[in-house]
Amino acid sequence: MTRKLALLTLLILALVLVSACGPAAEEPAPTATPVPPTATSVPPTATPVLPTATPVPPTDTPVPPTATPVPPTATPEPPMASAVADDAMAYYGSGPKTISADDLFANLNDGDAENDPFILSVRSLEDDTSGHIPGAYNVSNKELFTPDVLANLPTDQPIVVYCYTGQAAAQTTAALNMMGYDAYSLVYGMSGWSNDPTAYVKRFDAEKSARQYATSTDEVAWPEATGDMPEALGDTSAAAAEAYFNNGGPKLIAADDVYNNLNDGDPDNDPFIISVRSAEDYAKGHVPGAVWASPKELFTPEMLAKLPADRPIVTYCYTGQTAGQVTAGLNLLGYDAASMTYGMSGWSDDPEVYVKRFDPEKTPRDFAFDTGAPASLTAGKMTDDSAAAGNAVLDAAVAYFSAGPKTIAADALYENLNDGDETNNPYVISVRKPEDYAAGHIPGAVNISPGDVFNPEVLATLPSDQPIVVQCYTGQSASQVTSALNMAGYDASNLVFGMSSWTTDPDVYKTRFEPEMAKGYATTTEPFEATGEYALPSPLAATVAEAANTYFDAGMKTIKADALYENLNDGDTSNDPYIVSVRSAEDYGKGHLPGAVWEDPKALFTPEGLATLPTDKPIVVYCYTGQTASQVTSALNLLGYDASSLSFGMSSWSDDPDVYVKRFSAEKSTHDYPTEAGQ
Repeated sequence: MTRKLALLTLLILALVLVSACGPAAEEPAPTATPVPPTATSVPPTATPVLPTATPVPPTDTPVPPTATPVPPTATPEPPMASAVADDAMAYYGSGPKTISADDLFANLNDGDAENDPFILSVRSLEDDTSGHIPGAYNVSNKELFTPDVLANLPTDQPIVVYCYTGQAAAQTTAALNMMGYDAYSLVYGMSGWSNDPTAYVKRFDAEKSARQYATSTDEVAWPEATGDMPEALGDTSAAAAEAYFNNGGPKLIAADDVYNNLNDGDPDNDPFIISVRSAEDYAKGHVPGAVWASPKELFTPEMLAKLPADRPIVTYCYTGQTAGQVTAGLNLLGYDAASMTYGMSGWSDDPEVYVKRFDPEKTPRDFAFDTGAPASLTAGKMTDDSAAAGNAVLDAAVAYFSAGPKTIAADALYENLNDGDETNNPYVISVRKPEDYAAGHIPGAVNISPGDVFNPEVLATLPSDQPIVVQCYTGQSASQVTSALNMAGYDASNLVFGMSSWTTDPDVYKTRFEPEMAKGYATTTEPFEATGEYALPSPLAATVAEAANTYFDAGMKTIKADALYENLNDGDTSNDPYIVSVRSAEDYGKGHLPGAVWEDPKALFTPEGLATLPTDKPIVVYCYTGQTASQVTSALNLLGYDASSLSFGMSSWSDDPDVYVKRFSAEKSTHDYPTEAGQ
């Protein structure tokens, strides 16, 4: 290396000398003048560029690894977002509250009435009329969480809430506890209390409801906390509950819908699924993708911060009881959550996976239940003097007419009685006079006068587990009895046109509508609106049976067309009745009695509808032939109104077929079915 450097030095020196001499450099240089190599040579270390002189050191530009990453502690622990969140943490921290049918029964029958809970049913009024826990009050979830109705709940007494299977009541229970009430959900609801299908109405059926969808044993990790929490539905739990239950709550989702969602090929719309079963049973099998959570821990700030605020949430447990409570709390907090109906019992038919479920052989009890309309919690909608006694009668009317008056045609009754199956035969009651009953009646019919039907001793003989058909001469008296029986909890239907449709024998039917009965009274097409606002009257008694006994004992109220016409045209408007047409709105438009308003019976028998009826003047109700109007009239009288049905309805008022629309026809409405004579 040193030799090469020396040669390089000499070469450089030579070049310098040549350039310095210019043109003379072309002549050969003499040997006497060379510069000795040691005189001008550059030492080897003088000119080389050191390797460290120009490179940029590696530490000058790279960003150190600790300079930009956000440390895991940078995201603050989310604070409790609202009073609603505080309430949720307080309630769920001690675990959801439930009570078994056995424990409730023992409580109600321990001889100490002071420790009895306040029982609340959130089932439909119609189903509670078929059977409810003794002493229960009925209310819909939508009505319950309004301030006026909540004011009727006790704050110093435990509350037990029940529904059909426990799932809707679970959501109600959670909301009530978050609001400060001491509430418990009845496990399995009415299907755990009674084994009678007329009372429980619907329950879990493994053959119909259980699926065989796949499960997973792979543990799914929770996502990292985002710190994002939705805004609660209200400033308080009460406000949040009212918002939830008045806008779709309680929210449930069927196993089929969850499965279809997860398998539609679009993972972007998949819900976030939470299992709130035990950790041990989560490990045995869970819905694919589900995370596990303990309800006690789920409502802590740390866990809530991990829930997606922009994605649907599905919760599930074993049978829907616990998940229902969790779902309500999440919704009140602003999450979009739904409880999977029947929980794992609805997802899997594998006992190793579902672990426990409703068993129709072991779970239901045979505890006593009451029939007839239960008391209502919506007492604030009635006047103070009628609230205590009137709720049962009002609610019974609302329940019955919400489904429409019940009737049966002669041919349908005949087919039923002659189908070869005696087990489905109705119990037939003739409310005609004894002598007319003896002249001829439907085979098997018993004879009871309207005034005696609701006598407690007679009423006790009527079947509560068998349909009842009531018949009279033309269907009008029987209609009044029919509506009262239904309000009292029986399944009764009126035979349309009565005995005059069953037979053409005048010695048997005795009396029927004849065309010459029709008057030619004027009608109008000018509509009249119901604009009154009245306090509801006091019913005739505290119960439907007592009110009906009072009304029918005094005699049913009817009015003939000529008597009504004279009343309306006597020159004294102060004694005019308030007239209600319950025909169709279309036929009301074709022609109606002057001054008559139109009402749909379903809408009329609501607190709001009834509030339009006057309590200081008589009411006349009419329809086409007297069948429907008679049912309405009976119910109105039980509620405390002074109502009468127009005999034969529009058929007797007008002889214009474009106005009366339809009426009894001896040619079309009658049959020649067999009858029996004698008592």
